[in-house]
Amino acid sequence: MNVKQLSKLTEQPEIHRLIVGDYGGGYALGVTDDPPAFLLRVEPQDVGLFPDHVRVQGRDVPVIVEGGFRPPRPQGR
Repeated sequence: MNVKQLSKLTEQPEIHRLIVGDYGGGYALGVTDDPPAFLLRVEPQDVGLFPDHVRVQGRDVPVIVEGGFRPPRPQGR
């Protein structure tokens, strides 16, 4: 799959559930092009509970997981 196809998939809630599972914290899901993969950023440093690949449309797609994500917060006026 290419970056454009993966990017379109990130719009689907099913893909988020497939990758994130029951995790309830802040995260960001995007894509990277080298290699074409999902890029998941999560709050915990321990990223062991997240998959390193998922099967989508009959293909194995890598998932690159980075810990230490800080969700954006609204700033005061």
